[in-house]
Amino acid sequence: MPQMSQPATGQLTRKELQELRRLKAVREALDELKRKGISADIAICPVCKSPRLVDLTSYRDLGYIGSFHPAYYCLDCGWYGRSLTIMTNRPEKDAVLNDLRNAFAPLMETDGGSFEPIEDNQE
Repeated sequence: MPQMSQPATGQLTRKELQELRRLKAVREALDELKRKGISADIAICPVCKSPRLVDLTSYRDLGYIGSFHPAYYCLDCGWYGRSLTIMTNRPEKDAVLNDLRNAFAPLMETDGGSFEPIEDNQE
């Protein structure tokens, strides 16, 4: 019979509580920005949920062949990687559409097309 590493007590571990506090602080900062009318995205560490990340991308990091994906380092837990978790105060529907508009803006300018949302016709 496999043993559980932690008994299910209904209480958060110290690490989980620390992560929850960090997420709460980021959410409060995003809420304050939203009250001021500012839409923002904040990158957080995927391991410890800290917003204290440093962008380490440099010519040394790009290597001989080169990679244009930024690299990040977490000042709190030491995590290093290229994939981030993003917290935002934008409505999900608007965030996705705005990101697509920005990603495809050069194409839209050349063909004069517009980018309209597709209605979901599920019945």
